[in-house]
Amino acid sequence: MYPNSKTRIQKELQELQKNKEFVVEMVGDDLFHWKGTLNGPADTVYSEGKFTIDIQIPANYPYHPPTMKFDTKIWHPNMSSQTGAIC
Repeated sequence: MYPNSKTRIQKELQELQKNKEFVVEMVGDDLFHWKGTLNGPADTVYSEGKFTIDIQIPANYPYHPPTMKFDTKIWHPNMSSQTGAIC
């Protein structure tokens, strides 16, 4: 783990939790595993939906990006229909 990565991740989580457009929470006590929930955008076929995203933050963050995948089944050309991974 890189120095100050925990501090940075905690700060980023606190900032994200201030946003009213979506919800982001840690999974249990694991600072490196989050779940995010967002509403579908208005005026689209997704407008009535709630979508959950699984976010894994690597120990070498910010030098390597988090991996994210949709837990909610969704069809989109930039997402794997099998795993929910964002392509």
